[in-house]
Amino acid sequence: RKIIRERRTMYSVAVQRRDLEKEAKRYVLWLKNLAKVDDDDISFVDKLEKKLDVISVCHEEARKLRDVRRSEEAQQRAEAEAVAKQEADEKERKRLLEDVTKEAEAKPGMIWNPNLREYQYLHDHTEESWRD
Repeated sequence: RKIIRERRTMYSVAVQRRDLEKEAKRYVLWLKNLAKVDDDDISFVDKLEKKLDVISVCHEEARKLRDVRRSEEAQQRAEAEAVAKQEADEKERKRLLEDVTKEAEAKPGMIWNPNLREYQYLHDHTEESWRD
């Protein structure tokens, strides 16, 4: 009895193994194609690594030149801004100076007050209209 049971077990294992082998055969071609694609990918990555090694030699120098160019451009921009600001300040100063000189000019009926250092209207003692 035990032998019959063992035979059935071995038979079921053999049938299961055969089914699995049949199923595996379906995937063999697919797996071969994937292995081929993986080989292509590996060769592509190897070529890319070689190209990157070649480029890395120039990359450091190019990066330094780019940084130098950027710093020069920033410096030129800062200088241009400083010149523009200076010109704007100079124009403002000239405008204010012109306004002050226009205000400081003696108009008819004004005299120079040395204490206040400005021109003032001469007070007319005869005109006392404010008392009316």
